[in-house]
Amino acid sequence: MNKEVVNVGRQEELDWGKSLAIVAMICVHVYEQLSIVDIEVVPTDAFRIILEFVAGPLTAPLFMFCMGVGIMYSNNSAPLQMVKRAFNLLRNGYLLSFFKGTILVAIALALGYTINWTLADSLFLVSILQFAGMAFLTIALMKKLRISLPVMLVISLALSVLGGQLSELDFSGSWLQYLFGLFFETNYVTTFPLFRWIFYPVFGMIFGYFLLRTTDKSRFYLRIFPIGILGAVAFSIIYTALGFDLRTMFMLSGRVYYSQSLLHYLFTSLVIMAVLPVYYFLSVKIKIEPVNKAVSYLGENLGSIYLAQWMIIPYVQAILVLVGDVRIDVALIIPVGILVLLGSIGIIELIRLVKRRNSAHDFLENRKMFVKHDYYMRPLKSVKF
Repeated sequence: MNKEVVNVGRQEELDWGKSLAIVAMICVHVYEQLSIVDIEVVPTDAFRIILEFVAGPLTAPLFMFCMGVGIMYSNNSAPLQMVKRAFNLLRNGYLLSFFKGTILVAIALALGYTINWTLADSLFLVSILQFAGMAFLTIALMKKLRISLPVMLVISLALSVLGGQLSELDFSGSWLQYLFGLFFETNYVTTFPLFRWIFYPVFGMIFGYFLLRTTDKSRFYLRIFPIGILGAVAFSIIYTALGFDLRTMFMLSGRVYYSQSLLHYLFTSLVIMAVLPVYYFLSVKIKIEPVNKAVSYLGENLGSIYLAQWMIIPYVQAILVLVGDVRIDVALIIPVGILVLLGSIGIIELIRLVKRRNSAHDFLENRKMFVKHDYYMRPLKSVKF
């Protein structure tokens, strides 16, 4: 370990982590929104347990962890720059909620459907983009106050405990539920409140601090792998032996996944430390160019894919409801998830193509105007000195 920053540039193992997490994320959203499975029933079969586990510690927490690593690696992580990015994320979060939720809820209510969501619920849903915006604001403030990483970690743990206590307050019927929902659970549409999830980007920042100063990444990951794998196994055995259900560390039933606690942090951190060396090994050993390009593409376009898949899944769900409340079978969850991923990529590339064509058209129009009015291209009059 070096005292100075030596390991800069893009860390390909994180791209591997994010790319595999994207696939799991989309599949679990299909599983939640489109399949015949009732996610409120505790998973007992191997498929559901594996899917909810992979989509638990290795999706949202991993994304937030990578966000923290990215803050440490970014050249644009000054407090003011982070604040600007935070407001952009919050804006995008609420715009996404409007297009994927509020429009559909309004149509459903107009058609006379009975639904559990109000228009306000659909618009002020606290999802991962809202969390990311709040996290950037919080970390920007802590950086402005020159709070060290260890103290940030302590603050994140304290906020988690505070969030658990505050979630017991009753805000039903009050608009304050949508404001305070950014910080802790106030209703059933609060999925990623700041206090419960801020630990993961802070953990990522601490990891990024050491990764930046690593001279031998192979040795670095070989050291943390046994800690992660043995720690996760030991936690699972002890937790189960004490009579607790390990599924509560990741399952969707009862929303326990969203109510992250100190035990969740320990379990998930160990899982992340166990899989990162695997992702590093894949990034080093796999030399198949199309695979590496796909991984790089998914890692670089994480945010865009997240937005695009929510422009597909809710509308497909609405169509299935209109044709008779059709739901897809369990066997189709992963195939449909892959189709949604491909559709999301198609949307992204179509938008980029339109932008490129518009840019090319604007360039040609500007060039025509330039040639038409280009006085500098005309012959110079003779000048007498």
